[in-house]
This record gives sequence, structure tokens and C-alpha cells, in this order.
Amino acid sequence: MHTSTEALALTTVKYGDSSLIVACYTKEYGLQSYMLKGILNSRTNKKITKSLFEPLSLLELEAPKNPTERLGFIKEAKLHYPYQSIPFNLIKKTLLFFLAEVIHQVVKEEQEANVELYSFLKKRMLWLDSEDQIGLFHIKLMLDISEFIGFYPNITDKTAAYFDLETGCMSQSKPRGAFLEGSIKTVWIQLLGMKFDNVVGIKLSRVEKSEVLDAAIMYFKLHLQQFKSPRSTKILNEIFK
Repeated sequence: MHTSTEALALTTVKYGDSSLIVACYTKEYGLQSYMLKGILNSRTNKKITKSLFEPLSLLELEAPKNPTERLGFIKEAKLHYPYQSIPFNLIKKTLLFFLAEVIHQVVKEEQEANVELYSFLKKRMLWLDSEDQIGLFHIKLMLDISEFIGFYPNITDKTAAYFDLETGCMSQSKPRGAFLEGSIKTVWIQLLGMKFDNVVGIKLSRVEKSEVLDAAIMYFKLHLQQFKSPRSTKILNEIFK
């Protein structure tokens, strides 16, 4: 019996000459991986195409839940919502490549479905598609994701001189490990304390944006055992002025 589910496409890996393995974060089942046999063969008449699985595309899949640690299969796939601006905006597309890597690593830690997290991510993708200004969208999204996974920063004492990245708390004394201070700490607190719609109001230099992003990545590394710096981080920093 096949079951329909919404999904966010995450990553694709080529398998053999003509097939792909795709990872999707589904609303009903959580992280799932599927084998798409022959999808790269131009001579095959296909209902499912590679273009559907661009990073963080919003999809509707007809597919059963995968057996544990095995690849599943997709009977049908179509766009749940075709993005209007993202495919034509280089910065937005690069953001989605970066965030797809982040989300893939995060949801690997959770083997079960998380409908609240899925709904949050879907809402944010629709927000990005509809907005002209991006601001620190990707960093705010990362910090907000941490609330669903259980390591959201504690900034109760906003007047403290330091933010300890290892403990996830503000600190009056200088931490021994990784920490934030000065203007970067101030931006960190601003991002955590504001509504998502206001994220475009923070104006930073290119160097400052890079420093805040590096802090967010370090924070995830410290709180998720298997987390690694996304490969697209360098490209993101190069085009994100």
C-alpha cells in the first residue's frame, strides 16, 4: 500500500551510470532515502525527473515508509509548490544548497518524523520565495532549528560579556572553550530575540556575516556529534555580500 506524504528534497548522489539515490525529509516518516533507477537515462520515458529533486524543493510523494536502513522507492512524485523566485535568484539557490546540507545532517540525528519541524521548514521556504530581501535568513533559520532539536541557546542574561558556544549559555567570565564577544555576540543575541520577519533589518559587513555564520556552524558542531561544515559554506560566503 502506497502512502502520500509531503517532502523536502535534500541531497542526491549518483548511483551507477543512470540512477540516483535521493534523500528527502518527509512530513510523515522523517528522513527517507530512495533509489531512482534509470532517472538519468535520456532514452527512458520518465514520470519522475531529476529536476524535481533540487535542494529543498517542496514535493508530494507517493511512497511507503522505508524498511529500516534500506532504500525505498517512489511510485509518483510532483511539486507540491513550484517556487516563483528561488530558481531565478543565485543567492537564494545557493542558500538552499547550504541549508539542505545543514538540514540533512540535523535530521539524521532524528530517525522519527517531526511534523512541527517539517511545518516550520516549509513555512520558511515559502517565506524565502516570497521575499525580496534575504538578510541573515540562513543563520536565523539555523538557530531556530536548534529549538526543535533541543539545544537552543540560553540568552537569559543578555548583559553578560560572553556567549559560551560549548554550554549554549551567556557567561560573565571568559569561557575556556569557543565563545562569542563584542559585536558578534550582540548580533547573536539580536537574531535569537527577534521575530523571523525582522531578520532583514540587521545590516552587517561581509566579514561580519561570515563571522556570525561561522559561529552558527561551530555551535552546531559542538552540539551535534556528526555535524560537519557544509561544503557550500565557502561559496555562500563568496556571493553573500
